[in-house]
Amino acid sequence: MDIDKLKKQFKERDRVIRVMSKDGFFRAVAIKNTNMAQHAQTKHELDALPAFFLARTLAAAALMSAFLKGEERVSIDIESNGIIKRIFAEAIQVGETRGFVRFDEHADTTHITNLGDALGKGKMRVTRTLYNQTEPVTGIIELVNGDIATDLAYFYRQSEQTPSAVLLDVSMDENGKIKQSGGIILQAMPDAPIKSIVDATQRLYELPPLTKFLEEGMNPEELIRQAVDFDFEVIKNSPVDFFCRCTKESFITKLITLGAEEINDMRRTGQNEVVCQYCNGKHLLEDKDFDRMVTEIQAKNN
Repeated sequence: MDIDKLKKQFKERDRVIRVMSKDGFFRAVAIKNTNMAQHAQTKHELDALPAFFLARTLAAAALMSAFLKGEERVSIDIESNGIIKRIFAEAIQVGETRGFVRFDEHADTTHITNLGDALGKGKMRVTRTLYNQTEPVTGIIELVNGDIATDLAYFYRQSEQTPSAVLLDVSMDENGKIKQSGGIILQAMPDAPIKSIVDATQRLYELPPLTKFLEEGMNPEELIRQAVDFDFEVIKNSPVDFFCRCTKESFITKLITLGAEEINDMRRTGQNEVVCQYCNGKHLLEDKDFDRMVTEIQAKNN
């Protein structure tokens, strides 16, 4: 592979970047997750509306995970009474993100005039699995706007008393396929002056669509430079992907918790395909897999 092609692949790779202002008043994180969102749309075989919401939620989870350490993880689980029934996204600080969306496939979308119409009323649950906590830390809010970005900013304000501004942006082509996807979270630190917080938030929300910058080839660091007027230090700059650790072996381990009768019934009725809800990955069970499961179940019961 020639050097120019390698440079092009590196430039187009999805990345997340975390920065801290040199005065210590702000921290920010930005992401380009276009490839991630496109991969998720393809894997889950999604039309424009559910793909749009999943892309935003994947970006939000990946942005939040950038504030974590090691393999700490965060998940965003949204349930609503609208056309979009549920959105789930999970991200690990090391750059792995996965998720799914559930929606009413027969709903009439012609009446939707804003993002909130698609979600309706519902709740957002944010769960973080942290090294220094024996149990996951969970916060729940009522959806306030249904655009994911405003809801996440509200979550930070209500659950953590952290002034935050959140931008999430997704663009689609004429065929309902994702063109660009990205986002920014800007947070004020405890000693930040009120005027600085107001000015920084206003500047961020007055930006043109982030996808416009991504179309121009800007990377996440350049997005932050467009969004803020302070000097900053880059703390983290790493690739992110739509990636799931599901394997046939992991499914077999879970199926072994069933009884031998259920396993034999699965084989008899041809239920030999298991599907991961997070990535829509499909795994085929062979006769030797069924034999092994039945043998292990019987051994445990003796």
